[in-house]
Amino acid sequence: MALAFDASFQGDSGGEPHHLEDPYARVEDVRAAVDHLQTLDYVDPERIGALGICAGGGYAVNAAMTDYRIKALTTVSAVNTSTSFRRSLYGTDSDAAAIPTLQSLAQQRTAQAAHGAEPAYLPYVPAEPDENTPPRDLVEAHDYYLIPRAQHPNAKNKFLFTKSVSRIFTFDAFHMVEDLLTQPLLIVAGNEAGSLWMSTELHGRARSPKELKVVEGGKHMDFYDVPKYVDQAIATATPFFTEHLTAQPARQG
Repeated sequence: MALAFDASFQGDSGGEPHHLEDPYARVEDVRAAVDHLQTLDYVDPERIGALGICAGGGYAVNAAMTDYRIKALTTVSAVNTSTSFRRSLYGTDSDAAAIPTLQSLAQQRTAQAAHGAEPAYLPYVPAEPDENTPPRDLVEAHDYYLIPRAQHPNAKNKFLFTKSVSRIFTFDAFHMVEDLLTQPLLIVAGNEAGSLWMSTELHGRARSPKELKVVEGGKHMDFYDVPKYVDQAIATATPFFTEHLTAQPARQG
């Protein structure tokens, strides 16, 4: 069986304020999902794995580092959300590049607290993409999220500026991965994805049993719903989970 869920403050999930992107809550959501699975009589608590796509991949990695009930882990088009916010999608900036945004955040908080300004929101993806301006992956994100291909009325293209950014910028999904991630790890990414550097960084840093599958011709969003690439991810993940989540035969006493 597989369990999928809407993250806290997003989609059909409850909690206020809505449209809050809180990496710490996202990681706790994964742990809570494992809690739930362990209450189900038909789930073997020793055979629970996690598969995360895009930012969900980064959050799943962080959750697995602190929840060893997760026995095996796969990421697909993994993104360390906070690092990509600070250093840009392609990782070409320094962490200090975040400072102007944090200065704007401070001004906005003062405007809201002292002067009654309305909460400010930022878009996840460009509302009006320009193929000559943003990274290609963001243009493709617009094509995926903001047209009928995957648009959903409960997934608004916005997140709270003041309350989200301060949480995002100080989080690192891969912090201490060298020492705390002990589970087998499969990393799947396309060789044409702008986010590939995050998958290769994760592979280079992790010390647990690991495998990196780079799919020729694959872009970041291709692994969301393009059958050619989704099928390749599944074909790689299925034997991985079969190997690492198969029940061990009982010892003969």
